[in-house]
Amino acid sequence: MSRGFSGRVIDLTCEVYNGMPTYPGDPPFRHEFVLMGSREGEVTLSRLEAGSHSGTHVDAPLHFIPGGLSVDRIPPERLVLPVDFVDLSYKRPKEAITSRDLEGKVHAGRAAALYTGFSGLRGSEDYLHAWPYLSRDAADYLAGVGVGAVVTEAMSVSGWAGAKGYPWPPLVSEEDAAYVHVRLLSSGVIIVEGACNLGELAGCRDPLLVIAPLKVRGAEGAMARVLAIC
Repeated sequence: MSRGFSGRVIDLTCEVYNGMPTYPGDPPFRHEFVLMGSREGEVTLSRLEAGSHSGTHVDAPLHFIPGGLSVDRIPPERLVLPVDFVDLSYKRPKEAITSRDLEGKVHAGRAAALYTGFSGLRGSEDYLHAWPYLSRDAADYLAGVGVGAVVTEAMSVSGWAGAKGYPWPPLVSEEDAAYVHVRLLSSGVIIVEGACNLGELAGCRDPLLVIAPLKVRGAEGAMARVLAIC
């Protein structure tokens, strides 16, 4: 950080670690040391194994649109943009976020940071399936406005559609879940899922969002460091 920088940087990235919650059915996150130095000058080296949608991550169009942009092909200028903080803390687990919740609160070319407080449940069973989610009409509204990105604390922007081997009943159909993703991604909206600390944006004046996904060639998504400057 340069000496002349006087702003505040908020880290919107959740920590990743062994045993962390991942979307049901996705590969688990694994971090292990290959070498461990015992004194100064000796190398410490570790390796990672993870699904590309682990922790805070970006969904690229390829995630739901065959032939769509992969994460490495998202133009970098689209990854830095002003952000609108949308306070949805009144939304309860499993509740839909509708267009009425968003009207007049988001703007073209800006990121919509959807704060529900749900990341506070990270580590609980509810975190794996009970997040507030975008309805079809909310996705239509965001796409119609022309937002540049959507940032959610949830494991997905769409509702839990169920998964084989898991006990929780679906909140939405698979068709609804796909629709929300496709509507946003086909409209040029970058999707950031699994964010943390969105509530800290409440005190910011016109924050700037920096989305930095790993540049994995040909991948449909990638883990990301996401920062807000205010």
